[in-house]
Amino acid sequence: MAKDDDDDDELLVPTPKRSGIASSTARKVSAPMRKVIAVTRAIGILLGGSITLIGAMGLVGLAVDGVLVRLVAALVLVVGIPAFVSDRLLKRFAGGLGMVGDAFAVVWLGIALALVAVEPVAHKLFVSEGNHYAESGSRTLARVGYFLGGARPVFPEERGLPSQVGPGASSSAGPTVDGGTR
Repeated sequence: MAKDDDDDDELLVPTPKRSGIASSTARKVSAPMRKVIAVTRAIGILLGGSITLIGAMGLVGLAVDGVLVRLVAALVLVVGIPAFVSDRLLKRFAGGLGMVGDAFAVVWLGIALALVAVEPVAHKLFVSEGNHYAESGSRTLARVGYFLGGARPVFPEERGLPSQVGPGASSSAGPTVDGGTR
């Protein structure tokens, strides 16, 4: 009964299953390393997930204009791919929710890096998504989309023109986008 209570909450590094039997030799991870893992996982999920979601919405936005349809279709893609990877990893390794979070973070960061790698295509996706957000009146999300696309928007009120939002607004009242030197 001299079992240490700290051993119960220690993070165990999963090891591969061998011939259907889980290996009993798992390495214990120190408390500071657990904090580093948690922070890295959170950054990966927040940063990678948001960039991947905006990129997926831009991809879906090439075919559909509705915000709700773009959001639902992008969420299916953005959550479905890492969920499939997590399912495959959980069947192969003895892991838990930490492994699922790691799988989501790695997949989302990988997709975000792929969007950076195909910058000429991603530029158009992100600027197009920024335009969709600007048309719907969401300046903050529009600025995020333009930032990710490498464009600098100038909204009507920044040009000294009155802001016109609604069905009677002309297309010249929208933001002017400077795409930089592309």
